[in-house]
Amino acid sequence: MDLLRNLLTAALILSLSSIVPATPVDTAWDLLYAVESQDGQWFLDLMSESLCVQIETRIEQIKELAETDSGLIEEFLLSAGLSVSVYDLQWMTYSDIISIVLENTYLPPLCNIVSEEASLNGRNATVVFKWSSGYSLNLQVVWEESTWKVTGSSILERVF
Repeated sequence: MDLLRNLLTAALILSLSSIVPATPVDTAWDLLYAVESQDGQWFLDLMSESLCVQIETRIEQIKELAETDSGLIEEFLLSAGLSVSVYDLQWMTYSDIISIVLENTYLPPLCNIVSEEASLNGRNATVVFKWSSGYSLNLQVVWEESTWKVTGSSILERVF
């Protein structure tokens, strides 16, 4: 009987811990890991709904332009260092394209992060990471759909 009670208690604790929402810092770390692992789907899952729409709209614009002026897009892809052809671009998903973009996104090693700070203002937060090299990264997040979602970052400006 004690074994059953202990198992039920453990199951209850595990189930409760799975519904605890992530903090803004957790979400910021997830973004760093998504960039490091070049995981476009994970990256998009962390974005706010409005930011996802903006990213998807830009990708659609590039795809449409590739149909009408493939030379221009080919030049753009080469100058951006993206290892994808104009033809392949047409058939790629948003997450596939983001993964390719993340291949060229540089972050110092995550093990060299020396501090993380979060400041909350209602449903918004800013998270700042600092590396031992002096590099820093700011992320803006918002509470949306019962979780923290990224709304802006200097890394997003460089990527998109």
